[in-house]
Amino acid sequence: MNGELQRTVKKMIQVELDAMRYYQLASRAMNDQGAIDHFRRLAGEEQDHARSFYEIYPGDDLPPFAEMVRDQPEENRLLRAMDGELLARLDERQALQLAIRLEQEVADRLRRMAMEAADPAVKLVLEKNAASTAEHLLLIREDYQRLYGTLSG
Repeated sequence: MNGELQRTVKKMIQVELDAMRYYQLASRAMNDQGAIDHFRRLAGEEQDHARSFYEIYPGDDLPPFAEMVRDQPEENRLLRAMDGELLARLDERQALQLAIRLEQEVADRLRRMAMEAADPAVKLVLEKNAASTAEHLLLIREDYQRLYGTLSG
């Protein structure tokens, strides 16, 4: 396997772990128990996505998966890219809006990567994760609409 595939899969592991951490932290900004439960469920599913990428990773330079999850920093790259003070002031509506944007971006990226993947195992993992990410997006949109009405923009 080439180095580009290895870098891509490694990056997707980190993207999924970052998303897991976002949902863990953002659930603290929630008041609605349904949204809290969904964000906690999504955190678990993002961890599952990361594991699926870990399992197809073509290198041997990663620590054990449990160690990667455990050592996931409180302030990861995804969260550092945002203004720390803004994240601290995140309310429920904003947390849902951000989750919608993030899931849409990841779903689009996974679909593009799946179309370009030559390895059938990698393609299958990408397609499976793209479908799951699309389900995440629907769930978050439903929470948003239930709590705030139609999503604008």
